[in-house]
Amino acid sequence: MNRRLVAAALLGAAGLVLSGCATPPMAPPQATLDNIQALRAANLTSMKVGAFTAGPGRPQEMDKRIVVRAGAQAAPNGSYARYLADTIRAELDGGGRFDANSATMLSGVITDSHVDSGMPVGHASLAVRFTLTRDGKVVFEKTLSVDTAWESAFMGVVAIPDAFNHYTGLFNEITTKLFADPDFRAAAKAG
Repeated sequence: MNRRLVAAALLGAAGLVLSGCATPPMAPPQATLDNIQALRAANLTSMKVGAFTAGPGRPQEMDKRIVVRAGAQAAPNGSYARYLADTIRAELDGGGRFDANSATMLSGVITDSHVDSGMPVGHASLAVRFTLTRDGKVVFEKTLSVDTAWESAFMGVVAIPDAFNHYTGLFNEITTKLFADPDFRAAAKAG
């Protein structure tokens, strides 16, 4: 085989591998059936969603994009904290508990955010300090965290999108954990 054909084949294969690292934009957050049912069953008051930010002292880059191996995924609308707020808003709206004019407001600070696709196990984690206020008074404040681990593939074209999917799945998981938290439910009880 001549050298030009070999070089062309290698460049084509490299192009396929590198194009596998490109990631499509994240879909807008959707309410999950479990959270819709939990919100309706819990008899929580309607609430609005306040500011969600990256924690002070944390690298601001973690709020803007995540990097796994040779791939990067930019945060929707430039901020994973904003994506979390949008996720919570979608869940509350789906469960009939979102009210932009409510005197009860849920806000939060992302205190930890991590994802890697190391071999043989990938890992992702997310921690958020949630604050619920009613008429400007704090009625609930707690840090909750979720994490996940999975068997990570050797090939980046498989491992990179898999890591992104596991990481972004944590946003709905931490929302589920918040809505199930007994202290949150007590503070947010309709009454």
